[in-house]
Amino acid sequence: MTSICLIPAPEDAQYLQAIINNLAASYQAPVFSPHCTLYSSTDLPVAELKQILERSAEDTISFVVDKEKINHMENIWKTVFIELIRSPELEQLQQAVISQFPEGQPYEFLPHISLIYKKMPGKQKEDIIRNLHVKNYFKMDKIAAIRTEPNVDNWETVVEIPFHA
Repeated sequence: MTSICLIPAPEDAQYLQAIINNLAASYQAPVFSPHCTLYSSTDLPVAELKQILERSAEDTISFVVDKEKINHMENIWKTVFIELIRSPELEQLQQAVISQFPEGQPYEFLPHISLIYKKMPGKQKEDIIRNLHVKNYFKMDKIAAIRTEPNVDNWETVVEIPFHA
């Protein structure tokens, strides 16, 4: 399966990666690259995914997403995450992506950047959140198709398209 994701600009990707790496090391969790999932999941061939990403990125310039809060859920893919404010740019891009999947399953879009994937008690997640200090905004400058499977260590970016500067 493949997910369509928004990818932070290098400086913010590095910043977020340090938080993810730190949490992964502290809680024996998998390491993954920072991203905001726009649509999941599809099994379209790479060539078709590339066309979808190119069309979605065509008129998109790099933009900033703002943190609403740090949150947690029972869902392992949202163990602890940065909930993002639904900006017009974010909504527009997500609509541009999902409109190209007419047969696709409905995708509940909760814009966020996950910081850890691990089953853990709610209190432990709340402790993590209490001790995390995360900046308030992140620049996003590309869109990618990432082959996602249950084993996070095997995730692989298959297509990446930069936005206009």
